[in-house]
Amino acid sequence: MTRQELELLGAQVASEIGANLDDEREDKRPPRDHSKTNWASEIGHPCKKHLVHCRLDWREKKPMDLDGGYRVEEGNRAEWWMKKALGDVGFEIQGTQEYFRIPDAEIAGKIDGRLPLKRQIPGFPDKRTVACEIKSINPRYWDTVRTVEDMAGHRSWWIRGYPSQLNSALFYFKDPFGFFILTTFGKRPRILPVIFDEARMEGDLAKAYDVNAHAAAGTYPEPIPYDPQICGMCDFAHLCQPPRATEMREIPAGEVPILHQYVELEEWHERYLEARATLIGTAEKPGRYYGANAIVEDIQISSATQRRTFYPGVPEETKKEIKKLQEPYAEKRELTITTIERIGQR
Repeated sequence: MTRQELELLGAQVASEIGANLDDEREDKRPPRDHSKTNWASEIGHPCKKHLVHCRLDWREKKPMDLDGGYRVEEGNRAEWWMKKALGDVGFEIQGTQEYFRIPDAEIAGKIDGRLPLKRQIPGFPDKRTVACEIKSINPRYWDTVRTVEDMAGHRSWWIRGYPSQLNSALFYFKDPFGFFILTTFGKRPRILPVIFDEARMEGDLAKAYDVNAHAAAGTYPEPIPYDPQICGMCDFAHLCQPPRATEMREIPAGEVPILHQYVELEEWHERYLEARATLIGTAEKPGRYYGANAIVEDIQISSATQRRTFYPGVPEETKKEIKKLQEPYAEKRELTITTIERIGQR
């Protein structure tokens, strides 16, 4: 066979394998009946109208796309591995996928499991386990999710919703706290303790009661102002079609590749910043080679000392005086901030 024929054959085999893999992961399941409950995994969604669509229009929900199928599979693998790793060190997860339901709010869900405690909780003598959720985090978001507060204020709406999911379980099981167990590719897992948040629960219950009232009456609340991330990923966008508050520019097809390239470079830049923090770091948090000089193969590590002026320990009163002196010269300017990022990268 000629080289060209071999390349063609290889491409055909690769295409056949890919098609078989895709077919195995295509979402062929019928829509799940969502009419009776608000799912705990969705109660943190920022759009109340979306939650009502989930109750009234579950048959019309857009099926999961192919990439979503692969993400779910990867998340399941990560969850299985994490449970095994915890069990190997004496923290075997119990009550996997235990169901819970908050009847008056019609909130229902499942927890990934209950984490055993090696010590007694003061005031809760009978508590030997607490609810936990295992989340597989996209590597590009890993450095932005170090605490529960990071989750609650995250730029990505689905990450902002995670605390409400676990908080609902803590409310039902009367657990004073629980845990998020976060995993990502090639990184040490993060174990984040989560204290039950009464204020968050009150807000989520109020939202659920409102959704329930709309579901019972067959009505819909007003949609949120159009948001390209939230609305762009909504499984009911074809029913809702929210008005766009901003004019959307048409992008010529020929410019799409360079936008994809930009987003890929941005993702690599985030990895570069992460590697820089690990290898070089700062004076406050020195990296592995901070201050070093070395040559290895065609790579040179150089360090030089410069003198710069710092003002540590400036008294608060002095800061206020400086601010007061600056105020007469202050002016407000309108700035345009443009971002380019992928929609739907969970």
